[in-house]
Amino acid sequence: MKSAFSVGFLFFVLFGYYAYAFYTGSYLITEQVKNWNSGKTYTSGDILSCFFGIMFGVFSLGMASPNIKAVTEGRVAGKQAYKVIERTPRILLDDPNAKPVGDIHGKIEFRNVTFRYPTRPEQKILDDFTCTF
Repeated sequence: MKSAFSVGFLFFVLFGYYAYAFYTGSYLITEQVKNWNSGKTYTSGDILSCFFGIMFGVFSLGMASPNIKAVTEGRVAGKQAYKVIERTPRILLDDPNAKPVGDIHGKIEFRNVTFRYPTRPEQKILDDFTCTF
């Protein structure tokens, strides 16, 4: 019942907008109201351009909601990543004599690595993987 009323209200608003837009447009055309941007009176092309521009804009905003969810999930993941980056390691908290190592320069290289989890030996996780860090 709620769903039916929601859809009914949506169509009421949508068709109400149609009626208001075409009523206002017909008023502007029949009363020869001047368009201050062009200096000429409104035409049916001006009215339809405005109408469809607003409709496409509203529908585009409606289609943006799935993307807003993805942006929110990305922000949450970013916050968790910054928590990990900015945390103080436990070794610094446990040992007051601990000293930072400083700049570490080096190279880590994987050559032709193949890996499978013991619980799923039929599925390869890495297959002839080579990478240099």
